Amino acid sequence: MDLTDYRGLVLPEHTRLTPQRLALLDLIVEREGSFTAVELFQEARRRRPELGLATVYRTVDLLRQTGSVRPLAGDTRPAYVRCEPGHHHHLICLACGAVEETELCGAPSPAVLRRRYGFRAETHELDVYGTCADCA
Repeated sequence: MDLTDYRGLVLPEHTRLTPQRLALLDLIVEREGSFTAVELFQEARRRRPELGLATVYRTVDLLRQTGSVRPLAGDTRPAYVRCEPGHHHHLICLACGAVEETELCGAPSPAVLRRRYGFRAETHELDVYGTCADCA
């Protein structure tokens, strides 16, 4: 897949960068912590009232395909978080919603999984939920 970079977010090449989509991308770049598509929609409508919810979902899906955002499976709402390239995991605060990336990894190596279980690992994801230092 050929890729396009916009302010550190990676999109599939030939993605149309409409004013509505640029408003969404700018919000994601400026945002800290997790977000839902509906929260993004509500914020973006202040900048671009003509923006449709379908555009938000399509844009988030394009970013998900390239790894620029990732869904948080353990969140109580359908939330996403912006991701930097490279191997990392997330520390998610249940009190304030802050998300911090960490390079620490507790997953067994692909070699161990193959040797013990005959399993060929392709990738893995790990999110750790708890309380951040500011909220502790």
